[in-house]
Amino acid sequence: MAQGTAVQARPAGGGKAAAPPPRPFRIGVKSHEEINYDETKTLNSSTQDLSVLEIPPAGFLRGVYVLVEATSSSNVATVAFATNDAPFNVIDSITLEDTNSKPIVGPFSGYDLYLINKYGGYTFSSDPKQSPIYTATTGTTTPATFNFCLRIPVELVSRDALGSLPNKSGTNKFKVRVRLSAIATIYSTPPTNAPSVRVRMVQEDWWEPDASDLKGRPLAQNPPAMQTTQYWTKGTYSVNSGDQRIQIQQGLGYLIRNLLFINYTTGSLRNSTSDGNWPDPATLQFESTILFDRLRTLWRDRIARDYGYVASVETAGGYDYSVYPLPFTLDMGLKPGAESRRGYLATADASRLEFRGNFGAASNFVVLANYVAPARGDDAMITI
Repeated sequence: MAQGTAVQARPAGGGKAAAPPPRPFRIGVKSHEEINYDETKTLNSSTQDLSVLEIPPAGFLRGVYVLVEATSSSNVATVAFATNDAPFNVIDSITLEDTNSKPIVGPFSGYDLYLINKYGGYTFSSDPKQSPIYTATTGTTTPATFNFCLRIPVELVSRDALGSLPNKSGTNKFKVRVRLSAIATIYSTPPTNAPSVRVRMVQEDWWEPDASDLKGRPLAQNPPAMQTTQYWTKGTYSVNSGDQRIQIQQGLGYLIRNLLFINYTTGSLRNSTSDGNWPDPATLQFESTILFDRLRTLWRDRIARDYGYVASVETAGGYDYSVYPLPFTLDMGLKPGAESRRGYLATADASRLEFRGNFGAASNFVVLANYVAPARGDDAMITI
């Protein structure tokens, strides 16, 4: 036998060699996008429901981009936004439903979805305000406009497509429901002519893989741990001033990937005053263990270190008043979202997850929880 010739071992019993395992799903697929929604409405004194987007079947759903463009035909008023949540709060409610009409993401406000984009750990440049398309004009500028793009996340990790969901049914479809806010929600002084708001949505999918690659080797036909699903849900807790203990319920019984804490005054304001009402220090306890007892200033420092948001507060690339993220995705890189899935917080239905601290005033304390339901309920299915 010639030197260097490979010899394939025969299986015991003289049978055929086992078929090679399929190559990973990501080798056989490419991402593609489809434009499938375009609707325009003029803001008025009431909320307005847009028509429901029923996402066409196309392989495996990764997410949905939501492009919002608003303009007023003419303006002489000195335009002012009503709160720091503008202009994202032009979306009063947005929900992504699965094929059984169960919410996966939402229902949320547009500002909630903005925070999910900014702190959820999905992209390199994560702050929607840093996008070159972002605008939000106030004062006497003519015309008064705002433009932004948000993404509804489905997939967890693009590296291996974990969490992308099969989207193949022509009858049971994923749905996106959107409601626009009343004009007074967005503006304290609106433009002279009410803006028209155009909403376009683009779905992002993996196409269906071929059975084999160009050399005839089999390709995996599904993402790893298929039907692993991430959810984003919201809870609001009314608290009084002084020392408070909040028993967080969102995400219990699953693997928690992210928690976002937002503090509003009882007047629904999120500004420098409500930031001053934030507990200092704030404590988070899980079961019998104190995860942290964190100073407010050091939490802001952590936001800068983890996410790179070092610009002025409420500006592009800066942190947000009274918003404090807690990622469990700092595993493999220098930014949340570079994750091995080993750092998620594993909880039971009856787990104790308690936030506590001394609030400076009565508040509405909001928790946005991102949790993961692994395939077959087995977290070993999604670790690497």
